[in-house]
Amino acid sequence: MNILLLEWDSFAHEYMIEEFRKADNRVDIFPWPFGQENMRENEALCSKLSKILKEKKYDFVFSFNFFPVAAKACNNCRIKYAAWIYDTPFLLLYSKYTMLDTNYIFFFDKSLFYDFKKHGVHNAFYLPMAAPVDCYDSIKKEDMDGERYGADISFVGSTYNEERQDFFQYINGVNKYTAGYLQGIMKMQGEVYGEFILEGLLTDNILHELQRVCPIRKGEDEWETEAWIYANYFLARKLTGEQRVEQLELLGKKHFVKLYTSERKLEIPNVINCGPVDYMEEMPRVFKNSKINLNMTLRSIHTGIPLRAMDIMGSGGFLLTNYQEDFLEYFEPGIDYVFYSSREELIELTDYYLIHEDERQEIAYNGYCKVKSGHTYKDRVEFLLGQMKEL
Repeated sequence: MNILLLEWDSFAHEYMIEEFRKADNRVDIFPWPFGQENMRENEALCSKLSKILKEKKYDFVFSFNFFPVAAKACNNCRIKYAAWIYDTPFLLLYSKYTMLDTNYIFFFDKSLFYDFKKHGVHNAFYLPMAAPVDCYDSIKKEDMDGERYGADISFVGSTYNEERQDFFQYINGVNKYTAGYLQGIMKMQGEVYGEFILEGLLTDNILHELQRVCPIRKGEDEWETEAWIYANYFLARKLTGEQRVEQLELLGKKHFVKLYTSERKLEIPNVINCGPVDYMEEMPRVFKNSKINLNMTLRSIHTGIPLRAMDIMGSGGFLLTNYQEDFLEYFEPGIDYVFYSSREELIELTDYYLIHEDERQEIAYNGYCKVKSGHTYKDRVEFLLGQMKEL
């Protein structure tokens, strides 16, 4: 098959290109200006992509995440467009162009998959994330810097406290009642794992006040609700950041904890901020050297298995994660990974597994074997190609 891949600054596109080609497909690359140009209505970009699709016969176009302008161009040329979603929330998904019959959309979050099936996306599929296990296997212990990457407990990710990421700053001007209400529902959500309740708790009065201080202006092609945007983009990120900082600080009181993040100036008591790590080269070294690798899922990922979790297990690291429903479809808790459902349980489990090394190593090995045997990019490409050939 001939595939045109829209290349932007996404994780793992190198692995997809490699596996597409290993499966005897020709892959051409189209540099995709995500973050630089309008991805909804952009006639110049649409025409540029359409021209390429007309000049050469492609079986389908592929991208990580979904771009309305690409969907429109593919539909104009009657070419299939395969989009694998690995971010949520992702506003560009909520477009009238999502409904085009040339789209084939693969969702890593099962609840998101069900939502879009319900809204009329016929060619929708559930496809969890993956890990490049063979690449991680090539990283040997003798090539690692234990001082740089070793810790009792580590977390790789953001706390959303950088100015450009702290979306909550835009709604600081709400009245006192609304501010108290928002803090209250976030506290409630913070105690609940396995159910996203924030959106349903945003009343008309609260939404009106939010619109007053931070109005949302949607494009003609958008169909997401205001409640969805405020809950998933503002409140979920704020809550996630606060919980990550709080939980890392709690763990740092008793254990050797490292944080790897682009937020270089962030200071958390008793936690070593090691700065960012390169995704392909350094991140797996962290996972291999840390006794416990934390996954604290962004709250707008309602049921899905985050890419971080797959990478931890695929590296052979021990995974301790908050409860996420989709894990249960493929992995066995206490056997392949461990999950917690409360702050207290997080502390108890870290205390336990740091002193029960044999159990910890066995679980890490089981998780690694499970990912290696069925959750690699080769496995995902086989599934995706199978769907594209059938439909």
